[in-house]
Amino acid sequence: MINALINKYAFFSRPFLLLRLLKTPTIAGVTLTLSLLGGLTGCQKQTDNPSTSKQSASNQSPSNSSATTVSSNTVIDSQLPTVYATTNVWGSVAKAVGGDKVNVIVGVDDLSQDPHDYQATATDKLNVTKSAVMLVNGGGYDDWGISLAESVSHKPVLINAVALSGLSPNTDNAADEPASEQHQHDTQHEIKTADPQPSDHPHVPSEGHSEVHSHSHGDFNEHVFFSLDTAKKVAEAVNKQLAATSPANQAIYAKNTQQFIQQIDALKVKAQQIGQRKAITAFATEPVIGYLLADMGIKDVTPKAYVVQSETDAGVSVKVLNDSKSLLSNKQVGLLVVNAQTEDATSKQLITLAKASTVPVVAVYETFPDGVTSYTQFIEKTLDDFAVATR
Repeated sequence: MINALINKYAFFSRPFLLLRLLKTPTIAGVTLTLSLLGGLTGCQKQTDNPSTSKQSASNQSPSNSSATTVSSNTVIDSQLPTVYATTNVWGSVAKAVGGDKVNVIVGVDDLSQDPHDYQATATDKLNVTKSAVMLVNGGGYDDWGISLAESVSHKPVLINAVALSGLSPNTDNAADEPASEQHQHDTQHEIKTADPQPSDHPHVPSEGHSEVHSHSHGDFNEHVFFSLDTAKKVAEAVNKQLAATSPANQAIYAKNTQQFIQQIDALKVKAQQIGQRKAITAFATEPVIGYLLADMGIKDVTPKAYVVQSETDAGVSVKVLNDSKSLLSNKQVGLLVVNAQTEDATSKQLITLAKASTVPVVAVYETFPDGVTSYTQFIEKTLDDFAVATR
């Protein structure tokens, strides 16, 4: 019943119209919440005419593909294989491989949603049930997605980007197998107890955050979507599974995958040119972009104490914050890198000080910012922002 309503009224763009239709509080034991309504309307972002947008050589869409991730909450073509991805970043990699020969549905498709804490809806569960492949980041980043795959009777093949990456010391080769089997392998990274806080309390509270989201599990950075090599491995895994599911389109998938890999290789060259023959340092309020910083040859000089304390509920201590501010005010770092989606009181102070000290500030994202619809655009925009900041 709910799917019929969604399909019939998908053209509505305002949540209050859907509210008039979905008055029944519970269907099949599932409570309809505003988060579901948000998913029905907010997750249908598509570019009407991608061909009119400006594209460089590195982000041209692969043949037979769209530059836009199909992110609506209903399967568009039942004759094609469906991939469910936990975020629009990973969904766009699947779309680059599958082109118009795949349905791609994503869970987190909005800048206001935190991939770590996303609450899956009944519609997400239905879409996973219909999917042949599910693409997750893994490494504790989107455990809700792995749990969702475990909860359905028809389990999709689960592609785990962290497991594929080879970057985590705690994962094995269980990167591309049915969800029921991978659950036994997938690392539920234990968050190591932070080092005892020094006696320089009080700590700076995190404004607007009653619970600090863990973005780093021990010494491992789980944000592998900023690892270009991992993106290529994921594309190859998607290609393998789509070809097995839809052999008639195998040649198309292979061609798109090869083109995507060429684009990533070009972006890696572009990244290396940013820090070439330069000694660039950066202070990062979160380790989100660590892999791409390394590709750019930018040295992350964020104090270890800041990294550890920023991941705790108490937040960064006054002493550590003051030491960090000194790095900026004395221009001992070349850049301040901030996560645009998780700003708190501490990062806002650092941004204000950096601007006052004429230290360039670069904002990075975990999901697509406005105007970005593909993985290559996502990476290229990030590289362009760093190139401008380091001129």
